[in-house]
Amino acid sequence: MPSTVTSHAPPPPMPGFLIPNHEAGGLKDMVAGILHRDNPRFPGAQPISFAREHVAELQNQEYFMCEKTDGLRCLLFLFWQDIGAGIEPATFLIDRKNNYYQVQPPLRIPYYKNPTNPEQFLFSTLLDGELVHDHYPNEAAPRLNFYIFDCLAVDGENVTGKMLDKRLGRFQEWVLKPYHKKLTSTPNPDLRPFALKEKKTYPAYSIRQMFDNVLPTLKHGNDGLIFTCKSTPYKFGTDDHILKWKPPHENTIDFKLRLGDFPLFDPMDAEEGLIPDYDAMPTSFQLLVQHSNDKYQPFTDLAVTPAEWDILKGLDQRLDGRIIECYRTPAGQWKFKAEADGSPRWRDDKKHANHISTVNSVLASIEDPVTEEMLLDKEEAIKRAVYFIQGRGDKYQPPHDGERDAKKRKFSDTGSNGH
Repeated sequence: MPSTVTSHAPPPPMPGFLIPNHEAGGLKDMVAGILHRDNPRFPGAQPISFAREHVAELQNQEYFMCEKTDGLRCLLFLFWQDIGAGIEPATFLIDRKNNYYQVQPPLRIPYYKNPTNPEQFLFSTLLDGELVHDHYPNEAAPRLNFYIFDCLAVDGENVTGKMLDKRLGRFQEWVLKPYHKKLTSTPNPDLRPFALKEKKTYPAYSIRQMFDNVLPTLKHGNDGLIFTCKSTPYKFGTDDHILKWKPPHENTIDFKLRLGDFPLFDPMDAEEGLIPDYDAMPTSFQLLVQHSNDKYQPFTDLAVTPAEWDILKGLDQRLDGRIIECYRTPAGQWKFKAEADGSPRWRDDKKHANHISTVNSVLASIEDPVTEEMLLDKEEAIKRAVYFIQGRGDKYQPPHDGERDAKKRKFSDTGSNGH
């Protein structure tokens, strides 16, 4: 049964201008200092793939659930700059390559301690989120929005050691409320470079609500669900308590593409001898994965048809060495994930292809997937477990037989309709 999860459009390009690496060093050190880190590497948390054992994990600890936005993941850093006559806001986006982009105009969020003072603003704040293009009815052009799903620091205070609900609470009170109050009190507010939005979260057992009501009404692309543990701190790097669920057809791997040799031909001018024919297909399209010490090894070959090769060479772009998102067909071939125009989903936002450990995890999900049906089947067990974790097991009311039968009929109807 295909999932109700849909993908609408490719992620937006990164706004703003790239700060040269030698100039971004001070900002990286500032971020590391706020977070009490001894290195300036990208601090963002990374999820792991959802496997069958994680269904039990959702019953052992309380998790929050949100839709997995098919956008551009980055960190938003609110800071300041000295303009000579005083300081003004400065807004930066940090991608997964740890590149810093300054965006204009800067976001001026009122300072929560004195929100009516137009001279004061919030800075030394680091938020985790996703840039997306939202499509609204009767609007030809999409709007650029930044959906925030976690918070690392606010007003210079490192909150990564707090539980998820406390981190989100700090974001809502110190960032979102002053921001919304300013928007609602300002005629025709300036939403450049993008608007801030909260990524809405749900209890981990609200699975049917997510599939039936939330995903079909999204204004942007989606390719799965994210489950984040409520009781654990924010972890830099891979976090075993952030679970990325994708329907089987959305389980993809990001490879590094290596082109083989091109066939030789004689240009018939007898000056240079045989030269490569770059219009012809190369001998191979190797897909590489990362191993230890950032070294790459071949994993498999990308299956490319003549028509797909015409699309690739028609891009007039560098192909060799780029990160490309691929999926495995039921027949076992690896194909690139295509955008609406047929071109590949390049992952230029990533510095490296997936590590072999991630590849093996995704392969396990492909070989033994957790389907939408399985999640729905475990919804009531998860709900009951969460009630007991919260200390209110006496409040749990199991569904009566008529309600259970109605849910089964609805699920059956959904499957018969091709969802």
